[in-house]
Amino acid sequence: MYDINKIEARCKELSAAVGDTFDIPVQLNGRLTRTLGRVHQEKKGEKWHSVKMEISKALLATATDESVRSVIDHEWAHYYVTKLTGESHGHDAEFKKVCAMIGCTNDGVVTKVERTVADSAMYKYVVRCDSCGKEIGYYTRMCNTLKNLDHCSCKLCGGESLSLVQNW
Repeated sequence: MYDINKIEARCKELSAAVGDTFDIPVQLNGRLTRTLGRVHQEKKGEKWHSVKMEISKALLATATDESVRSVIDHEWAHYYVTKLTGESHGHDAEFKKVCAMIGCTNDGVVTKVERTVADSAMYKYVVRCDSCGKEIGYYTRMCNTLKNLDHCSCKLCGGESLSLVQNW
């Protein structure tokens, strides 16, 4: 299982493999739910610099070690290509070259993650239809829809009795 120390160790290992040092802080971010990780960059003068790497806490709690490692490698590639060139590359050919260099196949915008929990466990609130028994909605926060479920119906069967289940 990955934690902050293991993430930093992996980044240092990747940097050492290319004869460099890893020199930015790594933080866990509980607010990252759709984004699995990110590298913050700032422009100083004419050059871009990576200033910190963030990894999603939800990713660490719900994904396989292989998926987590893939995300770490992807984010490290963003860090390293910026360090090499002084430019922000996004997911362009230069970024893809760095990914290929370290054997990271996760070189696109969308990442397929293998989860160790059911998809519904990723959300705080799950809406179920009492008529057909299907899960019909997933929410991370309380919202007006959830507060007014009595005005909603199931789009699958038309049932008007919906239940709200809170996962934690």
